[in-house]
This record gives sequence, C-alpha cells and structure tokens, in this order.
Amino acid sequence: MKDNTIIDTFLHPKSVAVIGASKNPMKGGYRILNNLIANEFKGKIYPVNPNSSGEIFGLEFKKTIMDIEDDVDLAIFYVPNRIIPEILGDCVEKKVKGAIIEASGFEEIGVDGLELTNQIVKITDNFLKIRIVGPNCMGLTTIDGSSDSENKGGFFSSFLVFNEYKRGNIAIISQSGMLNGGYFTHLVQKYPGLGFRYSATIGNKMDISEIEFLEYFLKDETVNVIAIYLESFKNPRKFIELCREAKKYPKKTIILVKGGLTKQGQKATITHTAAISENKDLTEALIKQSGIIKANSFFELFEYARTFSMIYNSNKKLPENGRLSIIVGSGGAGTILADLTVKYGFELPVLSKKSYNILEEIFPIWMPPNNFALVDIWPAMEKAITTNSNPNDVMRSAFNAVLSEPKIEGLINFMFCSRQFRALSSVDVLIDTVKNYTKPVFFFLIGENKELKYITKKLSENNIPSFSNLESVVKNFRVLLDEAHNKSKN
Repeated sequence: MKDNTIIDTFLHPKSVAVIGASKNPMKGGYRILNNLIANEFKGKIYPVNPNSSGEIFGLEFKKTIMDIEDDVDLAIFYVPNRIIPEILGDCVEKKVKGAIIEASGFEEIGVDGLELTNQIVKITDNFLKIRIVGPNCMGLTTIDGSSDSENKGGFFSSFLVFNEYKRGNIAIISQSGMLNGGYFTHLVQKYPGLGFRYSATIGNKMDISEIEFLEYFLKDETVNVIAIYLESFKNPRKFIELCREAKKYPKKTIILVKGGLTKQGQKATITHTAAISENKDLTEALIKQSGIIKANSFFELFEYARTFSMIYNSNKKLPENGRLSIIVGSGGAGTILADLTVKYGFELPVLSKKSYNILEEIFPIWMPPNNFALVDIWPAMEKAITTNSNPNDVMRSAFNAVLSEPKIEGLINFMFCSRQFRALSSVDVLIDTVKNYTKPVFFFLIGENKELKYITKKLSENNIPSFSNLESVVKNFRVLLDEAHNKSKN
C-alpha cells in the first residue's frame, strides 16, 4: 500500500541526493545545489555524479547513491532520461523514499518515452518501492523562514538560484515547471509583498499527482490559498471531493486555471505533458461541482491568489450580499466603476441617514454628496483646502462613513498617486482607518510611477490589495463574493 504521508518527505526532507550534481554553473545540477546551500537547507546534501570528483560547496562528490553511507529521503534527478531507470534501481535498493525526475522525454515524445515509463513502473513495483514526482517538471519549493533574510527554506528548483522571496500562505500545484521557475521569479518581482509557502510542479504525473498535494495542502494550517494549473485531471472524482472539503475551512480557497480547453490547446498539452485534456464542457462541469474559483489565465490565477492571501492575512470578512461602496476623485472613474459593479452583480446601496450626515458635514453646500454609496470626494477635498482644514480628516471621515454603514460589505477607493498630493491624501491615514474594520478595501491606483510603487508597497505590507485596472478591481471583489457563496453551500 502506498504511503500517503510521502508528501511531507518531499516537501520537508531530512536528506537530499542530487543526481547529476555539477561544477558547471550553467547546468541544472549546479543550480539545485546552489539553491540548497544559498537558502540554508537544514538537512544533509549529497552531490552524486560518476564523472566528478573532489568537492563542491564544501560537499564531497559521490560516484553513485550507493556510496552514501547514511539514509537518503529524497533523490533529485537532473540527468538524461535514458539513464534514469538504472539509477532509479539503485535508489530502490538504497531504500530512498522519493525521487523528483526533472528530465523530459517520456510519454510526451511517444513510443520511446513510453518504454522508459514502463521500465520505471516495473523497477519501482508500480511506485510501491519509491514514490516519484515528475518527470518533466521543475521540482518543488518549500519556504520555511519568517522573513526574507532569516531562517530560509530549502529550494529544489533547477531554474534559477532564488534569493528574493517571502514566506506566505499560498501553495502552488502546477503541471508547468514554469511556475517554479521563470514565472515564480516574475511573481515575486511583480508583487513584492506576496508570499508563498510551497510550489509543487508535477509534470507528467507518472505517479504523484495534484491529488496528493491538494490533500496535503488542505491539512496544512500554514496554507490558506491553493493556486492550481492543470492540463488534465488524474482522478476527477477525488479532485471534486477534496475541493468540496475545502469549504469546511473558513480560510481555505482553491483557484484553478485549466489548460487545453480548445482543440489547439489540447494538441499542445499532449506534446507538453502527454496529457489528454478534458474538453471545455467537462471542465466547466467539474469546476461547478467542485465549488472552486475559476481563473482564465496565469495573470488572473495569481491576482486572485494575492487577493485571497491578503484577505485571510488581514482577517477581513468575505462579502455575502454584494453591496459595495465607491470613493473616487474622478466622475468618469466613478461612472465606469458603477457600470462595472452592475456587470459583476454588485449594488451601491442607499446610505443610512447616519452615514449620509457624516458625509454631508465634509461636503460643501453647493455640492452635497450622493445619497447612495458612490462618493465623489473631490468637492469635499476642495472645501478642506479653501477652509484650511486637513484633507486627511476628510478622507478619514469618508472612509468611516461608508465602512460603518451596516449595508455596505466592502469599499473600492480611487487614489491618484503623486508626491505633490501626499499632504492631501496620506496613505498611512487610510491604512490606519482600514484596519479598524473587517470589511475588505481595494485601491485603484494611477499616477506617477515612483509614487505608485511606493504606495503599492505600503498597501501590500498591510495586506490591502491594489490594482491598476478598473475591471480587475471589481472582478477580484466578485471572486470574494463567489467564495462566500461556495462556503455557504457547505
């Protein structure tokens, strides 16, 4: 019987043998070792290569895995596909628990690759003697530390040596190695406040699939958001069952982007991971039964993941009835946002007398506020400037007025970012106000590039999502509403 606790061994091994370790910095076997050393992997590391001698990073080369005297939890293969079966036989004899096979050239290339697969199935006794992640993947990543600079985790990717990252509450499961390579690098650069816990690339899913990792991440209390990219489902019924189980957890959300929904896309999946992709109708039915969040692209997948990550980190409540408020400094932006709220199923409710009175006090007599939850703040700001009042008090009052309104479940705030405007609208004042409420607040930002980066970073550090696209703001609120409805069906 297969050991379902093996995922813990893959993600938290106590000893790792790097098969194909190299002194050549251009080779993956070098980068894997470098990642382990640079990111302070706490376990034992054994470089293995029959053609190398001496040391690398102060570690002695072994000719074969059999030359290692101690037990080995995990073997990471970065060698040509044709020599893997023989070495894997040594791993079985050595009683290695798991292997990550990063090489391609298996089912996806046809008959020859299928023969290699059959050899591995036979050598492993159908994976009873050793469990396998891959082939055709880019390994696994675990981030253990509490900050960017201390207590780093063990990285097993061969793509780059990672040194910029942050621990967070997001776990990735992907059939594309890119999500533990180039795209992972892109994400930590694009969203510097975004933190990850794990990244698992599963490639062809010869043995271990999305099912085992999903089951593990559901039980892991450090994971709140599970972002998944699949080209095929290993066990659709089990996948649905696990996704439904996620509804039982108040802070657990699954987001899926599915590849191969068109005939052309299906051809691509066969050559990529040998996946025979399900058609669009079947996929849509599965997603509906699973009650998970659907993304249409990698961009949406990680934008949604970032949103849920921040919502859970800041203990905000998911909107249940779809009633929002908008604060803008532009009539045009307000009009477009109002249209978008209708498109995505939201309403801007009529304000109570108490909330309206708060707004009425800060607005000029010649331009009173709306009686519904669209607040064009600019007249109130002009009044503050002409009366030598503090514009930050105006913004604080407006935020308090709408966020204290029982009917309203969230706020979208338009903010123009300019160094010259800091005195008019301090982001620190707004952040402090947002912290007083359990309702989610999203920012739509435009303005000077340098100031945009500064304010985006400040908001991110305080788990407040910001966006540069109006429709993205509303779409991300919509997935919060969808998740609230999903969990209510439990």
